[in-house]
Amino acid sequence: MGLLGHAAILAITSGLWIGADGARILHAQDVKPGTLFKDCNACPEMVVLPVGSFSMGSTKGHKREQPVQHITMNKPLAAARYETTFQEWDACHLAGGCNKNVLDRGWGRGRRPVMNVLYADALEYTAWLSQKTGHTYRLPSEAEWEYAARAGTSTEYWWGDIMKKGAANCRKCGTQWSGIQSAPVGSFKPNPWGLFDVHGNVLEYVQDCWSKNHKGLPLNARPKKTKNCQSRVIKSGAWYYLPKVSRSASRARNDTRVFSYFIGFRVFREID
Repeated sequence: MGLLGHAAILAITSGLWIGADGARILHAQDVKPGTLFKDCNACPEMVVLPVGSFSMGSTKGHKREQPVQHITMNKPLAAARYETTFQEWDACHLAGGCNKNVLDRGWGRGRRPVMNVLYADALEYTAWLSQKTGHTYRLPSEAEWEYAARAGTSTEYWWGDIMKKGAANCRKCGTQWSGIQSAPVGSFKPNPWGLFDVHGNVLEYVQDCWSKNHKGLPLNARPKKTKNCQSRVIKSGAWYYLPKVSRSASRARNDTRVFSYFIGFRVFREID
């Protein structure tokens, strides 16, 4: 098989290396916004985000979403199309990369978003992906998360300012899961950049330490850090909460020592 062995490259299509295990590996010389790839068969499906600027926060919501800040994304970045699933977590656990055998409350595993994980557990998963692939996987900053969720829009949700019935999994949102439990990832339409469940389903950890508002937020999309960072920002809303919590600008906090059945995460990957 030569130097590439059994993981030999089979083809190059649209800027992707197609691996023997079905992985669609990103070809570094042809990184284009919207390109979909997987670094390994067990890895999450990623999409390359465009660089650009956006207005972070909202004047229509809570004061903690203010002041609105103009954020610039200078470096290309990829985001997972879906919230991290039980299937992906279990692969990490079986490989010895993730210590916790996470409970699913009897809702099922597979394509449901992993939950009942601590912030530190999410870091274990990204470290395992990074070690496995040789690329830098991590949690996003709050700015990166909101940029990806908005996908070039400036409305409260990516489709407009009003929650549509059946458009997302949140309390009183008109789905079979609303206010009851999580839904399998990808059960609703994706945003314009191809990301699913950026409104509702499970809340998602980001790197930023909790702060009461956006004052002093780094304008280069870096995470906001403080000393003794015990609480982290969580985004996206969840099946448990009303629609207003699922808005793009909405933000909440979670003690890093606490896990919940409505908190999970989504991974991002640096383009290196």
